[in-house]
Amino acid sequence: MHLSDRFVDNCIIIDSSSTDKESILNEMVTTLCKVYQLKDQDTILDAVMEREKSRSTGIGCGLAIPHAKVDCVDRMCIVAATVKNGIEFDSLDGEDVNLLILIVSPENTVGPHLKALSSVSRLLADGSVRQDLIDAKTPEEFLTILKKAEDKYL
Repeated sequence: MHLSDRFVDNCIIIDSSSTDKESILNEMVTTLCKVYQLKDQDTILDAVMEREKSRSTGIGCGLAIPHAKVDCVDRMCIVAATVKNGIEFDSLDGEDVNLLILIVSPENTVGPHLKALSSVSRLLADGSVRQDLIDAKTPEEFLTILKKAEDKYL
């Protein structure tokens, strides 16, 4: 699955000023609802936060993949964010998070949601790709880097 095909205009937050886990997730869900024209922001945010309570989606190496499945979306929605200063995220390795990919899918889907999570993990296992995405100055540059990584790894 090419994640770059799932990104819509204005769904990449470059160098967020959020300073904690709750505020970055809130910013990402707000952005997601705005760009995908979704009305159930509270439902989505609650689902994302509930997922975080069960186990942090900070998988290590500065990366977090918050995700949730909800019945108020009809397609997979993705938002990315970079945070140059890093955010404490209860990550598995204890390190701050600088790159986040939020994935929200319909409740009744399994395959596409798992494929997206797998694609993120595969692409961002490369430390240089992660760092290049964190260092991106614009959403367009972020997408260009992501597409090059997809050409190489997918």
